[in-house]
Amino acid sequence: MKNYLTASISASAVQHNLQELRKIINTGVQLCPVVKDNCYGHGLSLLYPTLAKHADGFIVASPSEALEIRSYGYTGFILCLLSAYFDETEIQEELIRQEVTQTVMSKAALEAVAGAAKRCQKTAPIHLKIDSGMGRLGVTASQAKNLFSLIEKNPHIQLTGAYTHFASSDDPDATYMHQQLNTFLDTLPKNNALIRHAANTSALIHQPDTHLDLVRPGLSVYGCHYAEHLRSKIDLQPCMSVHAQIIAIKKMPSGSFSGYGRTHQYLRDSRVAVVPIGYGDGYFRSLSNQAIVHIHGKPAAVCGRVSMDQMTVDITDHPQIMIGDPVEIISADATAPNSVENLAKIAHTIPYEITCHMGRNLYHKLVD
Repeated sequence: MKNYLTASISASAVQHNLQELRKIINTGVQLCPVVKDNCYGHGLSLLYPTLAKHADGFIVASPSEALEIRSYGYTGFILCLLSAYFDETEIQEELIRQEVTQTVMSKAALEAVAGAAKRCQKTAPIHLKIDSGMGRLGVTASQAKNLFSLIEKNPHIQLTGAYTHFASSDDPDATYMHQQLNTFLDTLPKNNALIRHAANTSALIHQPDTHLDLVRPGLSVYGCHYAEHLRSKIDLQPCMSVHAQIIAIKKMPSGSFSGYGRTHQYLRDSRVAVVPIGYGDGYFRSLSNQAIVHIHGKPAAVCGRVSMDQMTVDITDHPQIMIGDPVEIISADATAPNSVENLAKIAHTIPYEITCHMGRNLYHKLVD
């Protein structure tokens, strides 16, 4: 962790986003945010109190994330999307003792969870994942019938839910998503009391028929839009801003260069600030010579290639800027040129990748 790189996290923005999502979902539907990869880089330990207060449960990727939430004293619903691997018997048993709902997506996974539950002398709650067209994890519709039968016969397994995942819920044409939804619903046993879920953020916002019994919003909880055509349908507030400090200022004569490969040449006598952040900290190299930062509210262009732990910005037009001044790397203003979404566009990636990468080396602090 680098204390001179700070991610400022707004819990009030997360609360606002959860309330906005709550306005959209159908009555009686559970709102369970996805908190995998340290809340998409925003900081699970910081945001846990707000999430626990305003959500109906947690969706995690790994057993370690589930057990971390239990360590905070949370006793409610947690669904682990990946659960434990087959040789991780101790972890599987701990998930069962901690009453974490595990995902089953194959006969082998079912047998592993059932074996762990038997050793613990408990009944393990599970959700069955059905591959309705994502082509990734999950049982197919044809495989599900046999698995439902095996689950019903096993005294150490309690099937409490089933879910699927959409491949293209952000597509304005929802035809394929509805094909997936219908495949999923047709696969489930009739007259059951299972918790059914499928909707991520995009589906949640523009397709109410996908809400079913539970929704799984991800990056929207932290204030980022993914699909531009859905922006007007919900008011989200980004919860993270990132700051560094200027560690050096150099005078660069006209005709000189900055950075590896000499990709930026100064066309006038210039003043350049060195900022201690780079691609090793999650600030993408593809932002070189393209991105903007803000210093005292004024824009400064990234000039030259972003290095592993440094970059240079042109401050020629801002003579008042000094060593030690704060640099806003990422803005919590969604309209700013250095917002998460705009940086993702420049880097030809998605906001998820920006926040997950930026979250790793930074010191996180709550600002409200």
